[in-house]
Amino acid sequence: MNSSVTPSKSLPAQGWSNELNKIICKYLSIGTVIAIILNPIFGLVDFMTLHEHWKQFMVLRVVVSLFMTACLLYKPLMKERPQLAGLVILGAVTTQDAYFYSLADSSIIQQLSLAYMADFVGASMVLMWSPVYAIVFIIYFVIVNLVFHSFYSGMPLQDFLSEGGLLVLAGAVFTMAMVVFRYHSVKSMIISKMELIRSNEWMAVQNEIIEQKSAELQKSNNRLKEFAYIVSHDLKAPLRGIRNIASWIREDCGNSINEEGMTHLKLMDKQIIKMENLIKAVLEYSKAGTTRSQAEWINLDELIKDVIEMVEVDNRTRFNIRTHIPQIQGTRIVLSQVLQNLLSNSIKHNDKEIREVDIDVIENDESINFVVSDNGPGINPADHVKIFDLFQTLRGDNSYESTGIGLPVAKKMIEEEGGNMWLESKPGSGAKFYFSLPKVK
Repeated sequence: MNSSVTPSKSLPAQGWSNELNKIICKYLSIGTVIAIILNPIFGLVDFMTLHEHWKQFMVLRVVVSLFMTACLLYKPLMKERPQLAGLVILGAVTTQDAYFYSLADSSIIQQLSLAYMADFVGASMVLMWSPVYAIVFIIYFVIVNLVFHSFYSGMPLQDFLSEGGLLVLAGAVFTMAMVVFRYHSVKSMIISKMELIRSNEWMAVQNEIIEQKSAELQKSNNRLKEFAYIVSHDLKAPLRGIRNIASWIREDCGNSINEEGMTHLKLMDKQIIKMENLIKAVLEYSKAGTTRSQAEWINLDELIKDVIEMVEVDNRTRFNIRTHIPQIQGTRIVLSQVLQNLLSNSIKHNDKEIREVDIDVIENDESINFVVSDNGPGINPADHVKIFDLFQTLRGDNSYESTGIGLPVAKKMIEEEGGNMWLESKPGSGAKFYFSLPKVK
């Protein structure tokens, strides 16, 4: 699967221009058909306003209509170069009207100016040109009108302009502005649409890649869990054998072993216990979050009391429970395991004469927030992230047995439930472990 497909603002010109040409051709074809029909009909206006010239005007109108028909039927021009086709067609109509316009006198020139403007209104509704075509047309429009005026009009240029010429020129310029505006609007719409399509395609590819990677990750996780179980299970047997051998040595040869030898046997026992705890912790971590239980109503007071009873404590430890929430909805096994891990961590890492452990539960609109704080030695801020890493311990002594599994297991279980866990602490000020769980909707 190719994951390099990315949406780009710079679409290939061939892509959007083909779509734009189709739309330009569609509107131009409609406008040309209307112009072919209406152009000869306007001969009635010629008959009423320029009676002495109406016959030659009708011939010219028919010729121009036939020319527009030929352009309409010439597919290579209309479909492949619709902007050029529009320029040719409007140029033919403009040439025709410029000739009529040059023969008019002051009595009807304003009427013809309005007719001229009607052509531009129609053009603005159907044409779409880039600025280059618009500029070319304006130049052609000015030239053809000046040429016909110089050859056929008996009206001074200044009068010609004041009577309606400037109005027609302004109409032509305004029309071209509208034509260019429509061109860029439609172009932007097409590019945006194509970008959306490309983005959707890219998202579909990425989703497929994500699904594929997720499936592969799930397989890897399953294999890892199987491996952890098998390795841990296979390690238990030789450890049990070593423990039995040590026990036999102590029982059978205890009288003949000196004090140093007994110290070594005790050290061996201690290391065996540590190894067994480590194996147990690895299995616990591999299974964390795999057992999904239905949310249920949990009595917090009872749950916390049950957890405290499971934690090994002595008369040096005091628990302060601060919650006014009678019950919450959640996963009992998750809450129980996480609280047990946090309380155990707060106790075994605390060397104070009196160990204070506070448990706070705070509810808001979106989540249930738990805080487990202690009066222990605190944790350096540089270690706040490290402490949640697997097999990480912050002390190098053997004052307590630690596998570096408890906190990672707790964090993993909370994250599997859609929550989060974090720490606030500094040396000498104790530690506060926070975890939040989203409310069950």
